[in-house]
Amino acid sequence: MNRALKIIAAILSVAGVAAVVTLYFYITYGTVSGEAEYSLDYVYFISAWFAAEIFAPCLHELGHALFGLFSGMRAKISLKSLLPTFRASSVEIIPKRENAIKARLTFTLFGGLFVNLIFIILGVLALILPAIPAWVSGLSCGNIMLFFMNVLPVEYSTGKTDMLVLRELKNNSPEAQVTLAVLKAQAHVLGGKPLEELPENALFGLPVIREDDPAFISLTELQGEYLKAAGREEEAQKYFARADLLKREYLD
Repeated sequence: MNRALKIIAAILSVAGVAAVVTLYFYITYGTVSGEAEYSLDYVYFISAWFAAEIFAPCLHELGHALFGLFSGMRAKISLKSLLPTFRASSVEIIPKRENAIKARLTFTLFGGLFVNLIFIILGVLALILPAIPAWVSGLSCGNIMLFFMNVLPVEYSTGKTDMLVLRELKNNSPEAQVTLAVLKAQAHVLGGKPLEELPENALFGLPVIREDDPAFISLTELQGEYLKAAGREEEAQKYFARADLLKREYLD
């Protein structure tokens, strides 16, 4: 199923970009007065397309950051987000408050798709409204690719899509339970409360998930911090050692 959805995402992405390019050439062909101006319009279109390919990941993660700002979740954008669309981008979400974390995380996750969709709509409007230069439609291309690659619930070699995480949250999957437990513990500490004040089962009574899941790695590190704060140093070091090993294997 995951492979089928990946194929669908790829087809939708390519078809969407192809549709924009085809419509652009159809609409602009013979409508721009003067050969030099006609050629320059194509240069603008290609430049806009190229810029979108570079900055669409950053805009996607900026969407998470902005939605997080309004929902009480701080989002730290990775430098990888400045790389072209075919590379991974990521954002680290850090809760500011302990309450309603699931709802606030859901809202934050929608931010990336929303921003990409805005640029897609802008590109479509550029093909429809004479008041907007047609070359602006080039901005939609990179955003189309990123939107369709994230709007389906799949996991790539670079990680889970936003929609897959949203589906896990909706279904209260084991991965979602671990993710929410980690965020609640982080919010607890960031609120100035000692980690050891949490009930032990808040970090240790959770479902078992894959060790390469970022939530599992964060949980392992938090478990070590909890044990250390509780004075169980020897146990804590075992968790720290495992967390370091997992980070080197799966995150570096």
